[in-house]
Amino acid sequence: MGRGWLLIAAVWLLAAAPAAAQQQRDPFNGQLGVIELTPPPADAAQEAQLMGDALRNLQPQRPGQQDVYVITAAMWGDPVFASEATQAEAMLRQHLGAEGRSIIMVAAGPGARTYPAATPNNLAAAIGRVGSLIDPNEDLVVIFMTTHGAPDGTAAIREHNRMFAGLRPTHLASLLNQANIRNRVVIVSSCFSGAFIAPLASDSTIVLTAAQHDRSSFGCRPENEWTFFGDALFNHGLRNGENLLEAFDSAKRLVERWEREQNLSPASNPQKYVGPRAEEMLRRAERAAR
Repeated sequence: MGRGWLLIAAVWLLAAAPAAAQQQRDPFNGQLGVIELTPPPADAAQEAQLMGDALRNLQPQRPGQQDVYVITAAMWGDPVFASEATQAEAMLRQHLGAEGRSIIMVAAGPGARTYPAATPNNLAAAIGRVGSLIDPNEDLVVIFMTTHGAPDGTAAIREHNRMFAGLRPTHLASLLNQANIRNRVVIVSSCFSGAFIAPLASDSTIVLTAAQHDRSSFGCRPENEWTFFGDALFNHGLRNGENLLEAFDSAKRLVERWEREQNLSPASNPQKYVGPRAEEMLRRAERAAR
């Protein structure tokens, strides 16, 4: 977001440096992986307990009734992403009636952890656990991710001085398909996040992104409470009583206005893809929650 992808590229090249002799810039050969320093034993035990508790606390789905599960991840350690993710999770959980069926993961900054870490393993575990609980024909899964993004669409996963990874759009599509999560709403707040649309698009998928595939998004200074997109979508649209798709349309106009007022160019141009089955399920969930 903003120009955070420059830092992402620099760190990724540094991480891949041992493989330079093999002329290989990606140490994972396109797969989802992580470069991570092992935490002290007490911290590792706490991290494992936080994630285990979060997975165990997810309530099972109710046969014959559409349930909604929410997975939220702040994947970069700056405070703006943790602030955005925690507030957005609370709004989505209430808006969609997902109490007891929501999990939040946060890339830690300084200080003690409150939430499970937003690592690739934990993201896969959350998706896997939700996939094991839902009726794939009956239930809806909503995923919100906020972070910096790279020009190829990769969403960065980073804890300062400890862990770095990159989630490509195809990685997320693969995780959801492997977990048999077919009915889904995916919201990505990052630069170049429009790249998530094509790999995820289906009749049973909605994708909402902060920017088109070749544009930056804005507002991700560490001291901010929200990014532009998160502020417009959640703090204005959803908080003001709009349904999620209406909130996106309002957010797109509001973000465009803010960017003009601050002479930010080129405009981020938030993107939307709406599969008809997913739209029907989303509107059903919103009506039931009201």
